Formats: sequence, C-alpha cells, structure tokens
Amino acid sequence: MTISDKNTCTYIVDICGTLVRDDTTLGLLQHHFARHPRRNLRYWFYRVITAHRSPLRLSFVVLEKITRRHLLKYFAIRLLTGDTIKALNQSATEYAALLLTERRIPAVWQILEEPLKSKKPIVLASASLEPIVAALANSMGVHYIASKLEKQNGFYTGRYTLDITGDKVDVLKEKYNEICLDEKLYVISDNITDLNLLKKAKHAYVVLHKESHHQRWNGINATFLKVDE
Repeated sequence: MTISDKNTCTYIVDICGTLVRDDTTLGLLQHHFARHPRRNLRYWFYRVITAHRSPLRLSFVVLEKITRRHLLKYFAIRLLTGDTIKALNQSATEYAALLLTERRIPAVWQILEEPLKSKKPIVLASASLEPIVAALANSMGVHYIASKLEKQNGFYTGRYTLDITGDKVDVLKEKYNEICLDEKLYVISDNITDLNLLKKAKHAYVVLHKESHHQRWNGINATFLKVDE
C-alpha cells in the first residue's frame, strides 16, 4: 500500500512524547556527544545546559515561556558545528534502536499495530531532527517529515534550514500532495502545536502525560490516551 492510495486511511504520528517518551532532538544530541565523552568537552557542556536543575536550563525555560520559541534546541544545535553527516547518521541509527527497544509508548503502538501489519500509509510527522526521524521511519518502514539541518561539504553548520514546528500541515501537503487531509485521516500527538492537524482528523488521539494537560485541549473532539510516567 503506497501513500498515494486514496482508498485507505493515512496515519500521521508525532514522535516526541507520542511514539516514544523522549525529546528526540535533545536525546540524539546527548547520545551523539556521549560516544567519546572523555575527549569531548561538548558532552559535558551539553549535560550542564540540559540538566533539569541546571541554572542555565532554568534560564532557557523562562526565556522560552517569554518568547514562545524553543531556544534550548537552537542553542544545542550549534554544538553540532563541524560534525560530519556520517557520524550523526550513525548516532541516529544507534539511538533509534534504543528508542524502539526501550522508550515506546505502548498505548500509541497498540493503535499502530494494525496499520503497520497491513501496510497502511503511516507518516512520522516530527519537528525533531531529520537524522533521527529518518532512522525511526526506516526501521518501521514508514514515511516521514522532519526539521532539516544545514550542511556544507559533508559537515553540519550548526543551523537549521527548516524547522517545521507548527507547520506540519503545510509540509505534509508539500511533500505528499497525494495525501487527502480529509475524513480518512488518523492523527496521534501530544503536542499543542499540532492542534490544526488534529482538527483535520476523523480520528484524533491526544496523548496526555499529566491529567492537568487535559485543559489545553478544551473543545477538541479526540480520544485521550493517558500515559503513566
């Protein structure tokens, strides 16, 4: 079954906090930088800026609430400057295997069991980095959209060329213009920035990590999946 088959349902699935428990942008960077920690000062710097009780991490949390932008990930991406595409792809392959083995969210995978088995179109739609999204999609045998990193001569520059946060509908239409975002659509996400996409779904599933998060979704017709932390 191909993605252009309009006689079947399309499943669009967020990744971070939906398919798996991790923030896969930060998780990939941590895995990548940890491969040679004793020789890699970036690993220790990364640990400092992402530690939950770190003053730097708390500063980013405050600034992100004020600016409504994901400043930490932009800052962390700068640490990739000069890394090779090959090295990050290898880290992504390793990290994807770990996620699929240890970090799945069972309630979501139960929904995907039938479409995976019957080869119905599934698109992983994530603002995470393309190397990890592509690695997960390849392992599952599904399609994907993701944010892209700038590359020059086989190396990363530490900058984005595309951040699809909040723009998944447009990116899906651009990459898969065959997809009918209509009554056949299934969407699964925990992300409020996916609200427009969820509203287009015939079957919308919202992953709740905390009961208090239910208030964010007032007015949406969805099935809520409570995840035990």
